[in-house]
Amino acid sequence: MAAVDPQLAALLRKLADKQKAMEDEQKKILDAYEDFIKACEDTPRSITQEIDSIPGRRIFYTLGDAISFTAAQNGLRGQPLSMLVSQDGPFIATHYPLAIWKPNDPDDATNFGAWSPVSSWPLPVQQVTNQDIIDLSYEVVDTGSQRNFQNQKVGPIFSRPDNLIPLPVPTLFAPNTTINIFPTYERIFFAAQEEGGVDTTGGELYMGFPGYRIVNL
Repeated sequence: MAAVDPQLAALLRKLADKQKAMEDEQKKILDAYEDFIKACEDTPRSITQEIDSIPGRRIFYTLGDAISFTAAQNGLRGQPLSMLVSQDGPFIATHYPLAIWKPNDPDDATNFGAWSPVSSWPLPVQQVTNQDIIDLSYEVVDTGSQRNFQNQKVGPIFSRPDNLIPLPVPTLFAPNTTINIFPTYERIFFAAQEEGGVDTTGGELYMGFPGYRIVNL
C-alpha cells in the first residue's frame, strides 16, 4: 500500500475540520430558527399583529353615513346609519364613531347648517338660550357576521372633530359587510329663537368610524 503524503493528509484533516465547523455552525443557526418558529407558534399574536399581517396598501378613510330626523323622534330609536365596506379589502376602525349634527330644516332656520356635538354634556358652549341640542345613545351591528358589537345602548362615547377617541383595540370589518349604527334620540330640543329668528324643525345626523382601508394590490 502506497504511503500517504504527510502534507496531503494534513490538508485533508484541515479541510475535514473546517467542514465540520461549518456544519456545526449551520446546525446552530437551524436550531435557533426552529426555536424562533416554535416560540411564534406558541405565543398568541395580538389583534394589532394579526391586522398588520394582512397584505395590502393602507389608505386612511372615514366610513360614514348621514340621516335626517325631526323633533317627532324625541325619545325613540331611529333608523340605522348604514355603512358598506368596500369589496376591495377590509376596513379597520381605529376610533369611536365620530358623531355630529346640523339643523337642515327649514332652509331659513337661524341655526341652519351649524355643526354641533350630539351630547349636552360637558359642553357649556351649548348652554345658550337659542342653541339647538340633541342627546344620543347608540348600538353598533355588523350585518356580515350577524353580530351586535354593541348590543345594548351605550351613552355618548363619541369622537368629535376636536377630539378623536381611540378604541380599546382596532376593530376589523370584513369586505362587503354593512355596519349599522342605530341611534336613539334621548333628547331633541329645538330652541325657540329670538324675535325675527326661525326655529329649527329638523336636522341631519352624521356618524362615521375613523380608520383605514386595506386595499388588495
